[in-house]
Amino acid sequence: MSPTQIRMALISGAAGAALMLGACSDGTTTPAGGAALTVAQTADIGAAAADESDQAVDALDVRVTTNPAAFNISAPAGDHIAADMPPLQGCATVSSTEDTDGDGARDQSVFTYDPANCIFTGYRGGTLVLSGSVTISDPTPDVADFNYAATLDGFTWNFTAPAGDVSFITTRNGTRHLTANSSVLTLTNDVTAVRKVTGKADATISHNLQLVFTPAEGSSLVPGQPLPSGTIVKSGQVSWARGAESYTFTANTVTPLSYDSTCTQYPRYRRITAGEVHWMLPSGAYIRTVWSACGEKPTHTFVPAA
Repeated sequence: MSPTQIRMALISGAAGAALMLGACSDGTTTPAGGAALTVAQTADIGAAAADESDQAVDALDVRVTTNPAAFNISAPAGDHIAADMPPLQGCATVSSTEDTDGDGARDQSVFTYDPANCIFTGYRGGTLVLSGSVTISDPTPDVADFNYAATLDGFTWNFTAPAGDVSFITTRNGTRHLTANSSVLTLTNDVTAVRKVTGKADATISHNLQLVFTPAEGSSLVPGQPLPSGTIVKSGQVSWARGAESYTFTANTVTPLSYDSTCTQYPRYRRITAGEVHWMLPSGAYIRTVWSACGEKPTHTFVPAA
């Protein structure tokens, strides 16, 4: 991904590197004192966190932020639609194309998504409909660099999954900021998401995370070029609440996440091929999220306090 793509991806997305945990709950409430989470609770929380992580990793590429689905449908790996274009021809309306320093981050532009037009058939094997808006701005409009800021306003992903997966509607509000130099990218992700899954009460997930991307040895970040392979370290907190259930987790990157720019296995959006993050509860218990291969979903396991 190019620096521009890096910014767009960070904006739209998310984060989020793969932290969202989404599945079904059996209704059991875990006391604040640290009793074990059920398998269903672990799946729900893990999927929500992993989903935001995916979007945050995408947000390392500015173009993917305004073009979230186009990157993941049928284009060959690395073949992204230009940052100037909406996710689909005629999808988002764009308030301004001005980019004074030519670095791919608009000086100030609002992308507004009409759900009647922003329909992506084939996204992750299902169908994605976008609505809401994303504002992109360049904090250094006179200096060509990787920096950008994104504000999400009711940015909604309505995903109808293929058989066997979970359909959901997630609405995000918040901000993402990317800063970088030739050797490292830093994304701050302050986003609150409301996640709707059929048959369950809405869950609210607040992400206050930082992702640091370091290119692999011998690689560097070059404006206008795809993001090279490298590693991602995640830190910060995620709060998850649904009904009487409420938990706050601290992210602990046990093994840096490996981002493989050559991963082309479907679905291409899962380019994290290895790594481990623990979502720690105050009790010392945690949800263990592990990535193992190109194109594979991470696994989520609850580990009780010692």
